[in-house]
This record gives sequence, structure tokens and C-alpha cells, in this order.
Amino acid sequence: MARPTPSRPKTATSARLAERISEARITNEFKRIVGAPNVSRLVETDLAAKVQTNTAETERALSIAPATAGEAREVVKVAAREGLALIPAGAANWLEVGNPLSRTDLILTTRRMTKIIRHEPADLVATAEAGTTLVEFQRQLASAGQWLPIDPPDDGRATIGGVVATGLGGAQAFAYGLPRSFVIGMRLVLADGRSIKAGGNVVKNVAGYDLCKLFCGSYGTLGLITELTFKLRPLPLETRTIIATGSLAALLAAGRAVISGPLFPVAVELLSPRLAEYLKAGERRSDYALLVRFAGASRAVVSQTAQALKLVRSDRDSPRTLDDDEQLWSSLAAVTLRLADNLSWRASLRPSDLGSFVNELAALERDEAWHPSLRWHAGMGDGRLRAIAKPPVYHREAVRALERLRQKAETLGGNLVLESAPIEIKNEFDAWGGFGSAAELMRRVKSELDPQNLLSPGRFQS
Repeated sequence: MARPTPSRPKTATSARLAERISEARITNEFKRIVGAPNVSRLVETDLAAKVQTNTAETERALSIAPATAGEAREVVKVAAREGLALIPAGAANWLEVGNPLSRTDLILTTRRMTKIIRHEPADLVATAEAGTTLVEFQRQLASAGQWLPIDPPDDGRATIGGVVATGLGGAQAFAYGLPRSFVIGMRLVLADGRSIKAGGNVVKNVAGYDLCKLFCGSYGTLGLITELTFKLRPLPLETRTIIATGSLAALLAAGRAVISGPLFPVAVELLSPRLAEYLKAGERRSDYALLVRFAGASRAVVSQTAQALKLVRSDRDSPRTLDDDEQLWSSLAAVTLRLADNLSWRASLRPSDLGSFVNELAALERDEAWHPSLRWHAGMGDGRLRAIAKPPVYHREAVRALERLRQKAETLGGNLVLESAPIEIKNEFDAWGGFGSAAELMRRVKSELDPQNLLSPGRFQS
């Protein structure tokens, strides 16, 4: 006689069946909102490889692409009702940034939200949906002789929502500032599905707390950005770049001379030998390179370039000028994303301390484990540095090197942030380091705006 089936497995089977029915119901609800072709299992998309989490629950995660802010709002409402962890994304260039996520149920991408809503050339203001690529946005503005003066990491895929959510600038942030300096208004969807508007559509706004600044650099942990309004600037009539090569010490001195002189460069960027070679900016494989860019009226650019040439000229090498320089700076902005499979980190320091930190990095370049692949560039005017390298064979070598560099940065009063790395490195090295006195304020803001911890959970937590 067959033995009776225990009731416990039956209960477990019933629970699994109920769970599957619930998953099907929720998936069908998402399909009703955004259309079935725009709901996919995460494992069937190219986003799956970019999600870092220490749980195995991503097998049932979904990727959802709403076409409008209204659809996005409805998706977030369902996610909040069901207690689903939601990860906002644009081009998904920074999906793995920060510490490994504690949960991933939905990736909500704004890639279908690409409308440029309005452009008022007379007011130097433009509004667009968050999924608009920065390249397309700039192209539309350029037709009116204007631009958004930012150059964040971008290989042509970056969306304006992603640029603002990360808050990252590039080499020309020295002159123009970070993306947060140009955001004057935005629309968002909060974790519970509520839509809010921050700022406005004009450059001069009423006094009060600037909520736009709060969401810039929040990496999708406080809300989903659906629309942005920027203040713009006229396109410069001319740009020109000086390229000087030589030893690290000589170029550090030359860069300081340019910055401290009566000149107005928009970027003063120092490149490691491997990066200079990659960008075809170095004369020899062992050369560091210094890029000095000027932009503005033609007469001013010509005059300032001539003055700067005198300051950077060395006994060994003569600097050269590049009039058609857009490709060089675009390639520099794209480096981090084109080499995305690598280990990457960034540091922020006082400009006066950059030389000391760079010397520490130069010592790492001489290490056999790092030398073949380490590339870095540093802004001499704003103390910003970004490095990219292939992870060593043994991940603890990377952890030890990163700990040493972070200690050096913090000793100098700066910080080091790990942007991209294999998960075994992130499990032993906190991506952000300490937040100091800001940690409690960050926790309170997160608790107020996302009390269920549903938006990008774990990204800022070690």
C-alpha cells in the first residue's frame, strides 16, 4: 500500500502555486499598463549581466519600459502595492554602481520616454523626457546655437535622466560646473507612485529649498525622474586644445601654471601614459599628456592659446594645438563606458592635493599586476580623478590597493568611490566609504521618501 503523502509538502506546493499565480497576475497587470512587448523577464535581456545582487531572486525579475510618465507612475504604484523592489534606469550604464543591491524585482527603464517637450531659445531653457539621450538633446539645441554645457561619462547612450541621477561631470566641469548646476526643474515619481514637480520652467525661481539638488546624484534611490528642465548656454564660437606630453612632474607643474595664470581654460586634464596612448594623445608610450582646452570667442581663444603655449612648453617636447578637438574630448568622456567590463573608481580631492594622490597612483602603475591595464585621467582645476583597470587575478590584490588609495584620499581630505567592480571585490570593499555626518541625514531623507526601501535598495548600504 502506498504511504499517505505528508501534509507539509502539500502545503509547500500550494504556497508555490499561489506564488506563481500572483506573479502571473502582477506581470499581466504590468503588460496592461505598458503593453506586452515592453515587459520582459530580466534574464532574457542584456540588463541581467549588469545587475549586482547577493540574492538569487533575479530569476523572476522583470524589465519594464513605459512610454510616458503616466505609465511609469502606474507601474510604480503597482510595485509599491506589491512591495516590489524597483530599480530606475535610463541607458543602464550605471545599473551596477554602488554596493550590491539587496533586492531586485523590477528594472524600470525610461528608454522609450524620449520626447523633447519644449525649447525656448530666447529664454535659454529646454525641457525633455528623462529617456532622451544627451547626444540627441545636444543636437536639437545646437540647431539654435545653444548647448547644455556638461560632458559626463557618455559613449552616445547616456540619457539626460541618467546624467542627472548620477550627477557626474567630466573634464569641462572645471569651467561650467556639474549637471546639478543646470537643472532648474524636474518631474518625478516617488516610491509610492505619487508624482511631484520640483523647480520650474524659468531660470529665476521663487526662494526655498531646491528639491532638484536633492535628486541630483541620488542614483535612483529616492525617486524616478521622468522629465527635466535645464538652463542652457550659447555654443562657443570656437574651441582649441593644447596637447603637451612629458614627465608627470613637468606636466603637473605646467598644469598648475595654466590654472594660476590670467587664463580661462574650460578644461585642464592630465592623462596617464596608457590613456594618452589609447586616445592617441601621447608621443611615446611612456609619456603622460596634458590637455588644455579653451572655448569662446575666436579672438579670445587664439590669444589665450598663445599664452598657454608659453607656459606648457618644455625643453624636451613642443606642445601641439588641435583646432578640431571635439572627437578627442568625446573619446575621453566615453572611456569609462567603453571599457565598462573593467574595474573603475573615482576620487575627489582639493586641486592642490591632486599631485600627491597622482604620485600614489603612479606607484601603482609600476606594479606588475596593474601596469598593463591601468588608465586614469585627472582634472587639475577641480581635483576630480577617474581610473580604469582590469581586475587583478586575485581580487584581494584589488581590495588592498583600493584600501590604500582610499586611505590616501581621505588623509588628504578627499574621498574615493568604487564605481564598477566584480561583486567579490564589492563584498569586501564598500563602494562609497564613510559618509560622515551626512549619513544620518541621508538615512532620514530615504526613510521619508521611500519608507519601504523599495527604490534601489542596498545601493548606498554596505
